[in-house]
Amino acid sequence: MSNAQAHVTSPLFPALIDVRVDSRTKGMPGNLPAMPLGEIGAKGWNLLRRDLPTPLAVLDRAAVMQNSRWISAVTTYYGVSLCPHGKTTMAPQLFRKQLDDGCWGITLSTQHHVQVARHYGVSRIFLANQILDTGFLTYIARTQIEDPNFEFYFLVDSVEGAELLDRVGAGIAGHRPFQVLIELGSHFARTGCRTEAEARAIAERIARMRGSAVLVGIEGFEGSIRGADRPEIERRIEEFLGFIRRTAEAFAASDLFGGREIMLTAGGSAYFDLVAKALRRVVLKKPTRVVLRSGCYISHDAGMYEREIARALERSPELAKLDAKPAQALTVWATVQSRPEPGLAFLNAGRRDVSYDAHLPRPLRYASGSPAMAVAGLPNGHEVIMLNDQHAYLKCPEDSPLRPGDLVELGISHPCTTFDKWDVLCVLDESFDVVDAVKTFF
Repeated sequence: MSNAQAHVTSPLFPALIDVRVDSRTKGMPGNLPAMPLGEIGAKGWNLLRRDLPTPLAVLDRAAVMQNSRWISAVTTYYGVSLCPHGKTTMAPQLFRKQLDDGCWGITLSTQHHVQVARHYGVSRIFLANQILDTGFLTYIARTQIEDPNFEFYFLVDSVEGAELLDRVGAGIAGHRPFQVLIELGSHFARTGCRTEAEARAIAERIARMRGSAVLVGIEGFEGSIRGADRPEIERRIEEFLGFIRRTAEAFAASDLFGGREIMLTAGGSAYFDLVAKALRRVVLKKPTRVVLRSGCYISHDAGMYEREIARALERSPELAKLDAKPAQALTVWATVQSRPEPGLAFLNAGRRDVSYDAHLPRPLRYASGSPAMAVAGLPNGHEVIMLNDQHAYLKCPEDSPLRPGDLVELGISHPCTTFDKWDVLCVLDESFDVVDAVKTFF
């Protein structure tokens, strides 16, 4: 953190001293006077005692720590760096933990993201997008002049994008050259150059600039590649990684890269093993840094990434030998609002509270009584079948133990779109005590 945003110590994450919460904050108790975020962990609240209203998004402290150990073991095994995607959480406290745990930097997507990260002292940022906004480029150039320690990397996939770098750079005296990577893309995916010839035209345009920008690497995102089935997707990903390798080797042979090292980066949270193994095999004339950008590892989930990691363990047996394994850290607790008919219950959590873009939430455990004395797994046959804005339709066996007022824990799929529904998330220990709180900035 910068001196202006110095933090106080809290049990797990650095507190944000410029953030206060009160009863208007989603998930906070009624009649709560304004208080610093960092004091939440000292309030003595407990989920099972009903000290907090539902629905309530929570992070499991032990699971977050386990996930950090797991990703560290992964990157150490493969000999790569990690620059996790901060858009997953948009939580500067989690950014700081990730950096303190050894992450190389933080990946972001928009100017808003960058401004939040800079406000809280993040000094190395990778923007996984091309910048076509003069104001954004000017902000980056001037911020780097003001802070000589600020490192910023971003993408370009068009001659128009490269020419804008030259125009903006030429108009700002004393700025450091923009550090850019050419983005490559697949025909079955998102943005990025589709051919080496397109990429070379951009690289040669950057090489002709007089100090406005320097080419420091090659980037791609394999996570959006699609196919008829999983084998076809993985085959296309392997082909795409070969495209990255061949382009990097050709550009290195033509001396098109500047900077101290060449960065090769891809690797979301689903195919990071394929990326690490493929890009580590690339040998260039300059030192090479392979950077993964997995972001969802910090929370994991009970759906999309649970399945993807299970597949990665099958695909890459070496991962199964690592000591740590990912654990679900983010869940949403809801109350049984009604049991209006046999086989159906309604929970007071809906689309405003849980992600539903990948899969509907999965009921995991329940706690009966008020206060609840114990948490137990839900028997088979409980399934969320539909969401309204503030209600979940829970199909359940006719002999379900659930009664109005009981608590139900929901596992989510795709954490990115659950984090963005919560301004503050409480952090729980193994006794369901609230020991900390994390602020998001969406």
